[in-house]
Amino acid sequence: MAVCGTPTGYAGGVLREAVHFPPVPSLPKSSPKMTGTHFFVLLVISLSCLWENVGTTPENPHLSYDFLYNEGISMYNENNWEKCVENLEDALRDWHWWRENLAKCREDCHNDTGNMSLLSEKLQEQDRFFEKTVRTTLCIVKCKKTVFGSRMDRVVESNVEEDFDMRKPYDYLQLCYFKLDKMKEAADAAATVLVAQPEHEVMQSNLRYYIGEGGVDIADVVNRELQEYGSEYLKGTVAYNNEDYALTIEHMEKSLGLYFKADQECRRLCENSIEQKILEDFVMTIANQYTYTIRCKRRCNRAHGNLLGETIQNFLASYFNYLQFSYYQEDNIKKACEAVASSLLLDPEDPIQQRNKQYYLSSEGVTEDMFVPRESVVAYKERMDYERELIEFIELNFVFLDDDVLEDIELEDDVTYTSDTPKNKKAKSLVQQISEKAKTLRKRAVDQYKTVSQMGIRVSMTDEELGGPERMVADGFASPVECQILTALTKMTSVEGDGYKKNSSPHTPAENFQGMTLGRTGLMVHNRLIEKEVLELILDLTSHCRDYLERYFNLLTPLYFSFTHLVCRTARPEKAANRSSLDMSHEVHVDNCILQNDGNCLRVPPAYVFRDYSAILYLNQEFEGGEFIFTHDQTGSSYESIIKPKCGRMVGFSAGPKNPHGVLPVHKGSRCAIGMWFTHDKRFKEVERTMAETLLQKLQNGEM
Repeated sequence: MAVCGTPTGYAGGVLREAVHFPPVPSLPKSSPKMTGTHFFVLLVISLSCLWENVGTTPENPHLSYDFLYNEGISMYNENNWEKCVENLEDALRDWHWWRENLAKCREDCHNDTGNMSLLSEKLQEQDRFFEKTVRTTLCIVKCKKTVFGSRMDRVVESNVEEDFDMRKPYDYLQLCYFKLDKMKEAADAAATVLVAQPEHEVMQSNLRYYIGEGGVDIADVVNRELQEYGSEYLKGTVAYNNEDYALTIEHMEKSLGLYFKADQECRRLCENSIEQKILEDFVMTIANQYTYTIRCKRRCNRAHGNLLGETIQNFLASYFNYLQFSYYQEDNIKKACEAVASSLLLDPEDPIQQRNKQYYLSSEGVTEDMFVPRESVVAYKERMDYERELIEFIELNFVFLDDDVLEDIELEDDVTYTSDTPKNKKAKSLVQQISEKAKTLRKRAVDQYKTVSQMGIRVSMTDEELGGPERMVADGFASPVECQILTALTKMTSVEGDGYKKNSSPHTPAENFQGMTLGRTGLMVHNRLIEKEVLELILDLTSHCRDYLERYFNLLTPLYFSFTHLVCRTARPEKAANRSSLDMSHEVHVDNCILQNDGNCLRVPPAYVFRDYSAILYLNQEFEGGEFIFTHDQTGSSYESIIKPKCGRMVGFSAGPKNPHGVLPVHKGSRCAIGMWFTHDKRFKEVERTMAETLLQKLQNGEM
């Protein structure tokens, strides 16, 4: 290919010195808007300075950043602006100090352990691995004890950690500084929030106010959380725009070294614990923790590319885009070729660098063997490729299904599998179909939103027909496709027992009991095993059920979810022949008290005394048995009513002693449903539901 001219310089990713603000509503000239709550908006500004606010030690090691942060918020609410600033600034200093030292402890200990002699030197690899792990743990414990003292085991609430990651302390600071008439500090704080929350409409308006009415020069505004590698990178782009290529090289090379250091620190900070259920095999616990850690580490690269509120795509490759042209201008062709090779290793489809390589190869004295990427880049790329392949392996293989379950699930008639089709490949295909169908349903729901009254829900049995007070049965809460999706999902991805005895029902050994909580569903969405639309579907359907119960029973106080459980009860064929008629799928019980033989119901633990109402949304009817019953008493010898499950049918009732109920034996197939329990007491709100809703919000805002 004939190549002429000169190599192409980097233009598409050059950061501009400044940009215009998007139009926003005008502000009152007296003050910026108050920001007790937080919203999201896009803003990119010129921030080219590094704020030096990190000390080597906290001023008072007993005051942790979470305590200081909460104190700052209290002062904010009390309009004590000086104390607000004092506490929040101390909190930020301590937060930086804590993170830097925690990452340093972990990094130093990993390095030290790698160099020491082991007792297991001549033993198997797994012995050496676990001994290194033990020694590294001991080193980290000693380091944390030395650095943090009595604070080493302090647990900071997750919502506080999220607030710091989202720069919310600066949200409070910007207004406190404004109240103290410190416009420059207020502008810096507002700009810092916008880098982490580039959709924050109120903060954009406030920053405009500080620059316009407050007299702050935009060129002086800084991102206080800009790390040193980012500061050097921005200085390099300024030098590049000024065609000072020697200075560009100086700043970019320095930034590149600092980038790898920042990346390693970010990865070490990912090595935190996660909440897990107790598993029988501790290796499973390690694998779960390791998977969580890898996913966190892989987000570091994207986070590092956000310098000014906008993520630079292929951020690491962008260094070499600047460097190749700068080295060319400085007549260092060898380094220019190295930069081209490094860039292409990270971004093989980059047409500019492909063209540049051809240009250099057409030059005198340039050969193919000069295009060798840097060792640091090769190591980085190999690690990222390995982690990506491992995550793909996990997503493909960690869907455990029995052959009979696979045969029972058919989402598409035109999808066929042979006896040679690997089980995990079929499982992966079915999970993808579930996600795609859920996406289609979600789009349809958004395009044609319906209220509960418009969904075609109809009451099929009243309390009179059901033989007791505060009972109802209604149909139409879910479509056949929605039922199919959630039935398949529960069969494929639930856990045997889900907290109960493994491989059986907690109520009868004649059935298997598979369950999935919202927490597990959220974890699967977080780990990219299923799409977020599946979780949205579950939350939507159950919310409609709750809303309908409130209206039907004319409740004056709201219902809060206390627990949501997707459940399949599956008959065990080998147990069917000798199964007693008294062997219930779920014995007769009451949901908020312990039913006694004499008819009394004790509202004492372990009963869930806070539960006020209950509901079951059925997902299928292709099974035998499994009818829901209301009974006269605990014995279940006589029924007040029998409800046969079907897709979209909901049974709702008050959770007290007036409504003893149970489930008749499932004789054949799987009976799948969503169990919902509600409370009027806000203290007992379902934590996993809140977590799932928070996860969806973050995904919708592009924060994950």
